Amino acid sequence: MSRNLSSREKVLAIIVAAIVGIGGTLILVQSYTSKRAALTVQIASQKKQLRSMHEVLAQSEMWAQRDQWLDAKQPRMENPDTAGVQLLNSVLELARKHEVLPENPTIRTPESRPNCISVVLEIETKSPWSPLVEFLQELQTPEQFIAIESANLKVDPADATQVRGHFKIARWYAPK
Repeated sequence: MSRNLSSREKVLAIIVAAIVGIGGTLILVQSYTSKRAALTVQIASQKKQLRSMHEVLAQSEMWAQRDQWLDAKQPRMENPDTAGVQLLNSVLELARKHEVLPENPTIRTPESRPNCISVVLEIETKSPWSPLVEFLQELQTPEQFIAIESANLKVDPADATQVRGHFKIARWYAPK
C-alpha cells in the first residue's frame, strides 16, 4: 500500500533529491575536468612528439650522410685481445707527447653495446693543467672514436701546480 506523503516528507524528499542531484553533478563535473586536463596534456605531448618527428624527417638527409661517414670512418675491431693494448699504446704515446705522466693503467675487456663495441682503459694522470687540456683535446678528435666516459680531476695536495686525474677512456669500434 502506498500512502500520500505529508508536506514535511515532501520537503525532505525534495532536499534529499537536490543533494543527490547536486552531488552527482559535482562528481560528473569533476570527472569531466580531470579527464579534459589529462587529454589536454596528452594532446600537447603528442604534438611535441609529432614536431620532433617532423624535425627528424626534415634532417633525414643529414643523418644519412652522417651514417655513411660513420660506416666509412669508424674502425673495425680486428682482434679483441689486442684492442685494449692498442688503445693503451696510443694513449701513452699521446701522454708522452704532452708531458702528462700516466699512472696505473687498467684495460677492461671489450663490451658490446647497441651501436658499438667499447674498449675501456682506466688511467690516472699527473701533470700541470695546460698540458692535460692539450692531451685531452688531441685524444678526442672525431676520427679516432675515442671518448672520455668519465673524468675526476683534483689538485695534487703535494704540489698545487699539478693536477691529478682519473679517466675512463673508451674507444668505440663498429658493431659486428
